[in-house]
This record gives sequence, C-alpha cells and structure tokens, in this order.
Amino acid sequence: MGNMLVQRDSSGVAHGMLIDFDHAISTDARDGDPHAERSGTMQFMSCRNLENSQLHPSPLDDWESMLYILCWAGTFGWSTKTSPPDKASDKPQPRRIDRWIKGTTLAGVADEKRADLDSANHFQRITKGFNMRLPNLPLLIRLTERLRCVLIDEQPVGLKGALKDEELKLNNETEEYELVVSNDPFEKRAPEWKRISASLLAELEKHAEQARVLLPTQL
Repeated sequence: MGNMLVQRDSSGVAHGMLIDFDHAISTDARDGDPHAERSGTMQFMSCRNLENSQLHPSPLDDWESMLYILCWAGTFGWSTKTSPPDKASDKPQPRRIDRWIKGTTLAGVADEKRADLDSANHFQRITKGFNMRLPNLPLLIRLTERLRCVLIDEQPVGLKGALKDEELKLNNETEEYELVVSNDPFEKRAPEWKRISASLLAELEKHAEQARVLLPTQL
C-alpha cells in the first residue's frame, strides 16, 4: 500500500494522503471510449477492473478498491508493529483473503471477490481473518462491514448483491448454447454512483474520528 501515506500533525492527529494519480480523471469525464488496458494491484482491483469490463469505470470501482485495502490492512497490519508474526516454526494458516492473490486468472480473482462480497455472512470469512494484534480491531471490522453493506445490500431490487446472473442462450451462428450474463449488479449500480458514493462517504465520515485510533501511536 505504498500509495497511501499517513502523517501526524503537531497535535498528534493523523492525516492520510493518496499519491500516484497518473491515470486519474475527473469523475465527470465520460467522453471517449474506455481504455482497453486496465492496470492496478490485483488484490485491490475492483471486480469490473479485473474482468476488463468494456464499460466506463465509475467512482464505485474506487470505493470497492478502498474496501479491499481496508481488508488487506486488517489482515496484514498497518506497519511492522501490527503485522502478524513471521516465525519459521509457525505453520501458515489458510486465509480466505489469500484467494485474492493466488487466483490463476484475473477473472478468477474477481469471482472470489464477488463471492466474498455477496452477503454479510460470506464477508465474515474475510473479517474473521483480521489480525488480532491490531488496536481497536472491532472498530475496523465494523467499518468494513458497514461499507460493504452500503455498497452491496442497501440498494434497490436489481442493484443488490455481487454475483452475476447467468443463463444459457442459443448462439444462432454456431447453433450451440452459451453461458451469457443476464444481470451484473456492479454494472447496474454504476450509473447510481453519485447517490451511492454520498452514502458511503457519510458512513466513512461517521467512523473517521474513531478510525484514527487504529493507527499506531508512532508512525
């Protein structure tokens, strides 16, 4: 997470800053075709980005990525002080989040993420793997669960969920049946990005002051 910086001011309050905006554009920029090539760090990429969607990216892709970053930090710690111990004698325990980096294809990683986000119960497979050494861990778990809930669950019918609906359709040219996506909640939600982003931001601001205590006393 080298593109996220944290610094404390003279009063001891922590402030975050994002860097590396080489490919950033205005959220209102919708002219032109989407780039054919997508880039990013696999474990933080949105499902649509991993699947190389031909539709325009939306700010909801960035919110989704931020959720993955929080989950990653919750699992592996904010710094060396809060990272899980690495002892040769310790037998590594399998973690659900490991599937975000060990998939054989980008689309396969997207499938894993969709399954993890689809319901609160499924998402707990991720939060149960959070690092117990983190200070105020329940607060981070509550924040990630609320962000997932606002993004996935608290939406009108047709926009809920994370799994794609697929059905068999006959290809008239090949005369063979093919599996076709009939509904993708991530794509259905994209046009509603302003409304959903406002709800996500309100949720984040609600936790902001408390979330600062998750950072170590010394950076």
